[in-house]
Amino acid sequence: MRKIIDTVATVERNEIFISNSSRAYGRLLLRLDQEIPVLPGQFAMIKPHRCYEPLLRRAMAYYQSEIINNSLSVEFIYLILGRGTQMLAELQAGDQVDLLGSLGNTFDTNAARGHEALLVAGGVGSTALYMLACNFVKLGVPVRLFIGGASQGDLCGLDDFTELLSNERVHASTIDGGYGEKGLITSPLEKHLINYQVNNQAKPAIIYACGPDAMLHQIAKLADYYSIPAQLSLEAPMACGFGVCVGCAVAVKDDCQEGYSFKKVCTDGTVFWSHELSW
Repeated sequence: MRKIIDTVATVERNEIFISNSSRAYGRLLLRLDQEIPVLPGQFAMIKPHRCYEPLLRRAMAYYQSEIINNSLSVEFIYLILGRGTQMLAELQAGDQVDLLGSLGNTFDTNAARGHEALLVAGGVGSTALYMLACNFVKLGVPVRLFIGGASQGDLCGLDDFTELLSNERVHASTIDGGYGEKGLITSPLEKHLINYQVNNQAKPAIIYACGPDAMLHQIAKLADYYSIPAQLSLEAPMACGFGVCVGCAVAVKDDCQEGYSFKKVCTDGTVFWSHELSW
């Protein structure tokens, strides 16, 4: 059973950086005075402590976590977009943050045994995949990353992934063509799948992805066309994070008259098998 706590965390570091496309990102490191499980794909709801406007917390996928001296350090990378994330960007070391976590389900790592894990990240969606990549490396599962963004500065965590996996196993694309292949990340992914099929490799592939809905929709189509299993971590607007507000409902296939029903991304996800979703 998941352990969920509502606690106050302390800011250890909050770095702000601007991408080539003029998007602003924050990299926030928090310390909790207690240990909670943090699994790949899970998220927390956070906001500055004693902040009443805006009222609601912001959903953030865990990027990294580490237990140090019986306390937990967790890191998030976030796109600064709107009042809530702007207030997070103003936090300084020593400030406090309200944190509700850990929320959501996790990726099925056992499904990758005997496979090559293809991780596909769109922009800040890469934050949900870094711990997953670390786990696969520890398990001896071969990993390959496909990461895309508007510009090189939008490839969140690129240096960390490259250090973990090596240059040969990181494929990048940017809309402006300033780094990697020009265009969408689904293009080099499909090229790899075609090459994979032509060479009839003995080790099958499995896809794990997080990013914008349009990218995930295209990945679901590729997974279906090439008969490859895919798990998708969905991005959805969340007000509560634990299933009360129903603001993050997503359509899933169902044997009912309509052909679909709804599940909540925050409690039933954020991770779904691509074949479950009704696009």
